[in-house]
Amino acid sequence: MIRQDSLGDGIALVVFDSEGAVNTLGAQDNVDFAALIERLLADESIKGIVLTSEKRDFLAGGDLDQLRRVATPDDAIAIVTPFLKALRRLETGGKPVVAALNGTALGGGFELALACHRRIAADVPSARFGLPEVTLGLMPGGGGTQRLPRLIGIAAAAPLLLEGRRLKPAEALKAGIIDAVVPPEQLREAAKAWALANPNAVQPFDVKGYKLPGFAPQSAEGRMFFMGSWTRLHKRSANCDLASEAILQVLHHGLERSLDAGIAIETRHFARLAASPDAKAKIRTLFVGTTEARAMKMRPKDVPASRPARVAVIGGGVMGRGIAYVAAQAGLTVELIDVSDEMAEKARDAIAKSAARDAARGRLRGGSPDDVTGRIQASAAYDGIAEADIVVEAVFERADLKREVLTKAATAARPGTPIASNTSSIPITELAAAIPDPACMIGLHFFSPVERMPLVEVIRTADTSDTTLARALDFLKAVDKTPVVVRDGLGFFTSRVVTTYSSETMNLLAEGVAPQLIDNAAINAGFTLGPVSLCDMVTMPLLKDIFASMRGDGNRVADRGSVARETVEKLAAAGRVGKVKGNGVYTYDGELRDPWDGLAACLGTTPSPLDETTVRERLLYVQSLEAIRTLEEGIVTRPIDGDLAAVLGWGYPAHLGGVFSYVDRIGSGEFARRADDYAARFGGRFAVPAMLRDMARDNRKFHEL
Repeated sequence: MIRQDSLGDGIALVVFDSEGAVNTLGAQDNVDFAALIERLLADESIKGIVLTSEKRDFLAGGDLDQLRRVATPDDAIAIVTPFLKALRRLETGGKPVVAALNGTALGGGFELALACHRRIAADVPSARFGLPEVTLGLMPGGGGTQRLPRLIGIAAAAPLLLEGRRLKPAEALKAGIIDAVVPPEQLREAAKAWALANPNAVQPFDVKGYKLPGFAPQSAEGRMFFMGSWTRLHKRSANCDLASEAILQVLHHGLERSLDAGIAIETRHFARLAASPDAKAKIRTLFVGTTEARAMKMRPKDVPASRPARVAVIGGGVMGRGIAYVAAQAGLTVELIDVSDEMAEKARDAIAKSAARDAARGRLRGGSPDDVTGRIQASAAYDGIAEADIVVEAVFERADLKREVLTKAATAARPGTPIASNTSSIPITELAAAIPDPACMIGLHFFSPVERMPLVEVIRTADTSDTTLARALDFLKAVDKTPVVVRDGLGFFTSRVVTTYSSETMNLLAEGVAPQLIDNAAINAGFTLGPVSLCDMVTMPLLKDIFASMRGDGNRVADRGSVARETVEKLAAAGRVGKVKGNGVYTYDGELRDPWDGLAACLGTTPSPLDETTVRERLLYVQSLEAIRTLEEGIVTRPIDGDLAAVLGWGYPAHLGGVFSYVDRIGSGEFARRADDYAARFGGRFAVPAMLRDMARDNRKFHEL
């Protein structure tokens, strides 16, 4: 809902107050807003206009649920056209317009602010400002690519547009994208005062003689800027980031022309992106999926909410330190336990260094480095576990060691305290046998580096109680993580599926496919790192252990026709370790590398005739097929959870949406047909699961939208 009010003295107040928790702008909202602006401009008693919100935040942007339903570019154009006309009328209507930003303004909400003559923000620490559309496969569609650089220049605007940065009030003020920051209680009066003091306000780019700040697109500096930007984009995304490509094109071509002509160019590209499968996949997974996960909709509703204050973390290695660090930043008291007081103190010292580094970069939460590390008590004693609200074990990935530690932890903990294991593959049911009450046992699979990776895979056993699950999720909410809940089983979801990616890499090497071709096929699909390079980073000895741990009873469909274990064993036996030793599948000289010249002799191969398309599809198909098997078995219960885990967990290409979304993109019928062909040519691991076979009969999808 958009309503009109008054601040007095002829200053109209336009208040956004949509249904729901945040303000968004849908098609009808845009029409209503345009009509309201026309009425205000026509009313001679109104001297100026202030825009604000009744909610905590200003405007979150367009209605993404509505936008992801568009079928054609024309559908998208129909949604934004009234909004675009309203913004231009605001700028040129002859009355001062002020955006009174009481909280966060993102996307279309910030584009509305950019069309105002003045942007005044309330000094609210949680507020963020920016144009993050690119992170969802979109670009600004309300003139943002044209107004922002006309205000602050191309060089300053490009990172905000291409990276989707969200700035705090002080950062936004320094960047020049807002004009003033005032105490919240003074916001509306400050906006009114400015409007009264500037009756003839106009946008700087509407003034005769205006010149673009910094450089123009066709200047020598501009040509160098765009040449470098295209090169960096191609290196980063290998032509898989359509949104960033469109933004660069619109910046280049739109800023050579008038504002209206530039906006027309922007609209065409925005509409094309909005109707694209890439944007729909990203919105579904990264917006809908993440929103649902962080809303904790999977949390048992009959368990009262808890607020953890103290956590015990056992293990001072990379993972344990990371978990302790994020908990301390969230304000929790942390008992960090290691094998000795000395080792525990070393772990705490390492956290202190991370805190100092992050503080210098402006990334530290929870106070100063001393505040954060001061919340961590490091020792070898288990006594402090008695006060903990949750215990997280994060010792070396060895079942017997974990069971020993879990037994000691459960003995020291209060009855009913959740006991979590940070394991990537060991079945939680096996570990639960080490504690007196298996109902308290749960898996919390964090990803490295913990402080930067948002995903946590939550593993529930048949015995895990609703209370344990709820309290574990409450802990993850406190430390600002995105949970995906799965059922227990070998490798759970993430490790089980991603292992097929590494395994197929080894199968391709064993067939004589060049490592560069394998890496390029994955990178061109949208992975940031090729799988051969990834295997070299993991190291052959560790990869050998991973493959052995994922073998299970030896009858897994994913292993049919696979020679991955034998291949990595040959490499390990030949003394090939990985990048850390400079001698994996590649031979390294610093950052330079070449395929090992003894690879073919070691594996007994001749050059393969496989093309890049087949290699790419094999790498993607094995992941989707294994993911479907986990859905059949009930390891995951919703495809969107698997998609979110794939994108956030192991860097599956976001523009493909995830392992289930990829099947939808191909079509279940065509996907099954190609999988049958690959099964006949390359092995039974490509066998079509019964669920997919059934879906293929009438080409059903995993996702309706």
